[in-house]
Amino acid sequence: MYFFETSLGEIFKPRPKAPTPQPPPRAPAQRPLKEGWVVKEGHRRFCGTPSGRSETCDLELKVRFRRSFDEFLRGVEDAYGRWMERSTARTLVKKLQKDLSQWHQEMLSSKVLDNDPLVLVAGLTYRKSNGTWHVDDSSLRQWRRLIDL
Repeated sequence: MYFFETSLGEIFKPRPKAPTPQPPPRAPAQRPLKEGWVVKEGHRRFCGTPSGRSETCDLELKVRFRRSFDEFLRGVEDAYGRWMERSTARTLVKKLQKDLSQWHQEMLSSKVLDNDPLVLVAGLTYRKSNGTWHVDDSSLRQWRRLIDL
């Protein structure tokens, strides 16, 4: 280090070099989708062996029937939200709104009572991007009543 004296009698020395910043740690690679049945808060999902960049799983969602279609949609959105981020669940339910509306009308004509427990079976497509699995799409397959929820 060099010392430099100004005319005012003060001694200055150069600043020490700042340490080089370390790159942020990499996020650990996300685990592959679990094979077989996975149960989460009463809802079930079945996935086969992931192959390639996409995987389709069967998802069984337990919801309660509501006579109001908007309340029914919120129940379905909450059920989807247990398996993915809320924003993704909201987007999927908006995509499925027409089919859900038809199912809701079928349920009303089948004399399903308000607050009756139902199981909605849906297909869920996951897509692999940058080493992580993202929900890509969903499709409705069937609905049935449950005696007990």
